[in-house]
Amino acid sequence: MIRTVHYSRDSGIEQLSGISNFSELVKADGSVLWVDMDRPTDEEAYCLTHDFKFHPLLIEDVIAEPHPPKVDDLEDYLFVVFHTPYYDHGGEGLGTNEIDLFMGKNYVVSVRYQDFPPLDEIVKRCMRDERVISRGPEFLLYTILDYLVDDYDHSLKAIETIIRQLEKDVFGDPPRETLRGIFDLREDIVELKQIVAPQRAMLARLSRQPSELISEKAGIYFRDVYDHLSRIEDQADSYRELLNTFLEVYFSTLSQRTNEVMKVLTI
Repeated sequence: MIRTVHYSRDSGIEQLSGISNFSELVKADGSVLWVDMDRPTDEEAYCLTHDFKFHPLLIEDVIAEPHPPKVDDLEDYLFVVFHTPYYDHGGEGLGTNEIDLFMGKNYVVSVRYQDFPPLDEIVKRCMRDERVISRGPEFLLYTILDYLVDDYDHSLKAIETIIRQLEKDVFGDPPRETLRGIFDLREDIVELKQIVAPQRAMLARLSRQPSELISEKAGIYFRDVYDHLSRIEDQADSYRELLNTFLEVYFSTLSQRTNEVMKVLTI
């Protein structure tokens, strides 16, 4: 599915659906185009080559297996791979969704194969306030990344809920599965840090190295997203320290129980 938000000085903002004449829309002076591709068909994905002239290897990256977070500067456009976490309470734990973003001098193209509710909110915001898109693609890209990082809060709250339950178990009468729960959550936090760290570096690059596509003024906004990711990384570190404390308490309690049993057996 393709949905498009198009802004021009003459006609203002409009929302389109399906395959449009993107190559003509991006040529218009003073226009900004956002094309969002949700699980694109082969015909829809063909627009990436035909209308936007993206490099074939990048298009392969988009439709192939997941790739680690990165930003590539190809002079005429940026290619960004961004990941957001989600928490599966059904047993899978922390997982990630990938979104691929292209940003040129007057367009942003987003391609994803999972649901990204924040994008729906951004479309609504664009239609309410055209400044979200009329300020240019660099500010639209910032808005998308900002919303995606805000969405990390759902996973952080899920982790905090599990930590509170583990805390009750550890400082009470911990069942055997408590140890497994601590180790599983530690793995999730390691995975979270593996997502955040490269994306924080990526945002640092966008904020500190202005280019023809990212102005110094826009760089300040990307710095704000960088700061948010830094706070998330700090939170992940504090979670890990808490879990290490839980492990110490758990094994201390286990040792005390073992000693008490041995005393009874030696009487």
